[in-house]
Amino acid sequence: MIGRHADLSVYRELFRSKDFIKAAFGAFFIPFSFLLPSTQIVPSIDLGFRDIALLVSIAVNGLPIIVEAAKGMLNKEINVDELVSIAIIACVLNGNYLEGAVVSAIMVFGALVEEAVSDSARNSIRKLVAITPETTMVEKNGREIEMDIKNVAVGDIVVLKAGDTIAVDGTVVEGATSVDESSITGESIPVQKTSGEQVFAGTLCINGFIRIRADKVGNDSAIGRIIQLIEGAEQQKTRSGKIVDTYAAWFTPVILSAAALTYLLTGDITRAITVLIVGCPCSFLLASPVTTVAAIGRAAKAGIVVKGGKYLENIADSRGFFFDKTGTITTGTPEVVSVSSVEGVTTNEVLALAATLERGSLHPLGAAIVKKADELHLDSTRAENICTEAGKGLSGMVAGRHVEIVSSKALSDNGYTNIDVMVDGCLHGSISLFDQPRPSAATTIQAIRILGIEKIAIISGDQLSPVKAIANAVGIGEYHASQKPSDKLERIEGFTEGPAVYIGDGINDAPALKAADTGIAMGTRGADVALETADIVLMHDRLDLLPFLLQLSRRMARTIRLNIWLSFGINCVAVLAGAAGLLTPILGAVTHNIGSILVVALAASIGFLKEERLA
Repeated sequence: MIGRHADLSVYRELFRSKDFIKAAFGAFFIPFSFLLPSTQIVPSIDLGFRDIALLVSIAVNGLPIIVEAAKGMLNKEINVDELVSIAIIACVLNGNYLEGAVVSAIMVFGALVEEAVSDSARNSIRKLVAITPETTMVEKNGREIEMDIKNVAVGDIVVLKAGDTIAVDGTVVEGATSVDESSITGESIPVQKTSGEQVFAGTLCINGFIRIRADKVGNDSAIGRIIQLIEGAEQQKTRSGKIVDTYAAWFTPVILSAAALTYLLTGDITRAITVLIVGCPCSFLLASPVTTVAAIGRAAKAGIVVKGGKYLENIADSRGFFFDKTGTITTGTPEVVSVSSVEGVTTNEVLALAATLERGSLHPLGAAIVKKADELHLDSTRAENICTEAGKGLSGMVAGRHVEIVSSKALSDNGYTNIDVMVDGCLHGSISLFDQPRPSAATTIQAIRILGIEKIAIISGDQLSPVKAIANAVGIGEYHASQKPSDKLERIEGFTEGPAVYIGDGINDAPALKAADTGIAMGTRGADVALETADIVLMHDRLDLLPFLLQLSRRMARTIRLNIWLSFGINCVAVLAGAAGLLTPILGAVTHNIGSILVVALAASIGFLKEERLA
């Protein structure tokens, strides 16, 4: 464990802790005992000054272990404290006070360092909490006042200057600045932000002056969602972790039996004590949780929220990656490229009707239509009785007329998404839109394929022409168009070649995200239901992080397996060595902690895995 982190603050905090000072105080009596005479105080019980000092050491460091073991037994919970407790008690009863004191000290110090270093694996998660300021400047009635971020409401105007950390997710309404988003995205180059652009909580204003409208505050902000989603992640056990738990329950009775058998065969209580000490399965129990925490922390540092280690395990074993198109493979910002209308109806009327119905829609196509209408300054009335059917279309009443926006039945090879605008059941016109693929989409697909994923497909609710065009552009050979949510669900459930991963962002993706062995949602543009349903969230829609996520998952799975076999092997060899008299109780305690050190160190290595930004 020592040397795991370049940041020595972990150890500075440990050395200042009350537990460390108490353990050091107890350990002090071990060397101090050698300065005392061996003169017996009470000859009848063979107890001298040196023995008393060692017993004090055992009382300080060993007694708490025995107490915890007793509590566990009273609560009918078997844990590794029982084995060490029996060993310490046996040392005292057998008059091996030095061994008992040294073993107690080594076990306590090992546990303290192990706890401190293992806990530091969560630092990347804690840092997310720390980067958001507690107060911010808010404009109220023409005056700027400092306000606790808990009291900032959606719609408030937040004032920021150079050096300020942004406290809420919002939209710039005035000014310009460069924003350092490295705390969330990992990108070290500041991003220029001007009026109309989004900024996120936890990022830093480098220069300039801006006023932003608060869109998401507190737990609803990007950084708040990261923290909220991660909170329960560590409670989710991996498959390997469940296997470890199953076998760990047998460790205590097996080791107790081994120690008893050793004593019966050799008549040497010291060997039996050594078997009890080295048989503690601490490293075995650490194998999965410490590695999982390290992987989740590394993912969080890259802007990937993982809700549980088991989802990373699923990705490691995955055989198929399935993608939604709009907002996932594409940028999610389509543009209106053309508008057509029937005789007697103008194109502006068609666009205005569609914009009236789509205003307030979360779908990227709807947002594009509204944007185009606003650019042309088209008037729009209020729509009523709006009804959305995922995967089909939108309908509502506009000025007493029943207006529908549906997928166009007309076939096209231009790669555009075409929608029809119907009024009272009659076609009024059509709107064509095009959504560009993400710049990193093609290289991401190629990287995933190189990593051994052969089954890659697009499952989209869009029409065949744009789905085919995008699939060809990014190098995906299999694609399925005009898929309703139920169709997407059926295709994911029908994949039987191995664990399936689905990546999407919309409401219509929710069933597929839930059905997949691991569902991955795009965090910035993703619908709330998609974010809640997904198992992993790419907080800033960086599709190019998928190859890194696949590598991280496989690294975690390999490390867990290695840690399990390594710890199991060390335990078995040490038990045999202890029974054969090759290890003393003191050397046994050292060997025991070496196993834990190796397990935690291997888990820590995951934190150094680097992601490569794809072109």
